[in-house]
Amino acid sequence: MDGINGVHDPTIIEHEGIYYLFSTDTQQPATAGIPIRSSTDLVHWQFEKTALSEMPTQAVDWSQAQGLWAPEVINYQQTFRMYYSASTFGSTTSFIGLATAPHPLGPWVDQGEIVKTSPTLAGHNAIDANIVTDRDQGQWLVYGSFFGGIYLAPIDKQTGKLTKDGYGQRIAYRPASVDTAIEGAFIHYHPQTDMYYLFVSFDSLHDSYHMRVARAKEITGPYLDWRGQEMMNQEVDPAEIGTKLLGSYQFSHTPAVYAPGHNSIFRSSDQHSFLIHHARRKPFSEDFYLNVRKLYWLENGWPVVSAMTYQQETIDEPTEEEILGEWEIVQFTATSDITCSQQQTIEHVKKSDEGYLWKEQAFVAYFEENDGMKQLCLSGIDAQGYSFIGKKIQGIHEKLATV
Repeated sequence: MDGINGVHDPTIIEHEGIYYLFSTDTQQPATAGIPIRSSTDLVHWQFEKTALSEMPTQAVDWSQAQGLWAPEVINYQQTFRMYYSASTFGSTTSFIGLATAPHPLGPWVDQGEIVKTSPTLAGHNAIDANIVTDRDQGQWLVYGSFFGGIYLAPIDKQTGKLTKDGYGQRIAYRPASVDTAIEGAFIHYHPQTDMYYLFVSFDSLHDSYHMRVARAKEITGPYLDWRGQEMMNQEVDPAEIGTKLLGSYQFSHTPAVYAPGHNSIFRSSDQHSFLIHHARRKPFSEDFYLNVRKLYWLENGWPVVSAMTYQQETIDEPTEEEILGEWEIVQFTATSDITCSQQQTIEHVKKSDEGYLWKEQAFVAYFEENDGMKQLCLSGIDAQGYSFIGKKIQGIHEKLATV
């Protein structure tokens, strides 16, 4: 497990059959710069080295940062681009910069400023960069955090920098009554629905952090949740905005997962999609670690995430008969408190063009590997726009074949 400990704000890319993980500098291990880990299976990770171990001078001079945060790494025409954040906790004197390299392991060369903010320049915060490619192959910078919300600005693909001066447009924002608590934005274009999905994290990084999603027909928005509420809406209860995907939870007889958030989306070369995020083993602790989860899509076009962290690929699909029986279900709600599983019986499921329905709630069912056993799980979204995840209690515990 050592390879996943200390990982915060993670993102993954794949290159020549190797997965590379980049994350915030948490001093776990105690080195400076952006930590780089590698894996051949998305499960077992080893620390490789750091990028930008000599802090970029322009970023430090502006922000007084002691470390670099929330890297975003893309491969553009065989050059790797890393967008890094430099700031200090609670400050909007922040800087997003760009570094480039011929390989994920470097050498990484700083290319300077992408965008910067301060209280005298802007009302928002230049951290948490994400680069998204739209349906027409244009590139955009998604960024922002507490204070002023999430912003979107066009990128010049040739330079990797903004196409023009300014900050772009705001696409998501929360009111001061909840400390404007939104960050870690990531936009994913899903060609099957031809829509853009805005993933964000709400609330306190230390204990109540959790992930929500909204979608839009155009990358510039408006981004609407399951109930049709816009992510810029300041009038309704801010806890009711956004389709909640994952929060703190606990299945019986297993350790609790606290404050899951700051996700990225990774699509592997074999066309599997994953949601990558960090979580804590204890609230208000430095005991955070990497979570890799499969990303599934309901027939109605909304994403859901796997009930457990990824361990190994399972190919079998469950039958309707296998789904019936006793389950542990975690039903998320608007609250940020930890949600404990409840035992429920699935007596009847309906299969239609809308996929599986249970009590008129859409879900997907799938097998996942769990400590060498095959575990039947499900993930869905209820009528109110809150996700649920589950593990079957009885009947499906087959020993996986040794590869």
